[in-house]
Amino acid sequence: MNPPKKKVHVFIVSDATGLTAERVITAVLVQFKLVSPIFQRYPYIKTKEQIENILARAENLEAIVIYSLVSQELRTWIRTEQRRRDIHAIDLLGPLLQRMGKLWNMIPDFRPGLLEGLGEESIRLAESIDFTLKHDDGHGIETLGRADLIILGVSRTSKTPTSLYLSCNHGLKVANVPIIPNVQPPKKIFTLKRRKVGLTIASEKLAFIRQKRLKYVGATDYTDMRSIRRELAHSHGIFKQIEGLQVVDVTNSSIEEIANNII
Repeated sequence: MNPPKKKVHVFIVSDATGLTAERVITAVLVQFKLVSPIFQRYPYIKTKEQIENILARAENLEAIVIYSLVSQELRTWIRTEQRRRDIHAIDLLGPLLQRMGKLWNMIPDFRPGLLEGLGEESIRLAESIDFTLKHDDGHGIETLGRADLIILGVSRTSKTPTSLYLSCNHGLKVANVPIIPNVQPPKKIFTLKRRKVGLTIASEKLAFIRQKRLKYVGATDYTDMRSIRRELAHSHGIFKQIEGLQVVDVTNSSIEEIANNII
């Protein structure tokens, strides 16, 4: 029996969106199988007062604070507060700025928000991609209502690549939800006033795709033609119950063509 995971609060403090810092920390923490992180992101932090409130919360929850701040003054102040409050805090940018400065014998500008020159459109794009990744394959049902678009379909109908393409190229927050045999999708699917698309495919094409993916596995219901037909019929039954849903046939279409049909 595996030991229970340790829940750890992780506060991400940034003078920008904090998305990059969150991805970096996620990549690190995923290596610790017994840790279950609870992330809280604090974007666009500019003042000591804002940080003081965050550190107070971190102290109460025994949270780890990860900060990605360009301001040397704020980073120095956090180090002082860290010792005073006995908080675990990690500076993401400071050591890199220092080492790069020594390497090139230069002094950084220490100007927060330079990346914001990329504009609101880039921030929206980053947030859309982040949302889509967190709402892949039925995840994030509790925040499904924030989606610009919800895609439904059985396994191997290109839901994930289509969702990411729409996020990367059109800035849409996309959630994709699998249609599983003999399982009703979440009730929210039928009630949310969001644009919805159902992906369908010819049974022969779907069988070919699944067999190619599982070529080293013996025959299963996943690749059986009769099971696939029943699965597709079940998905069409679900589609008919959803008001205003658009059905897109992906049988002979590239991801770009599927996305264009949806747009």
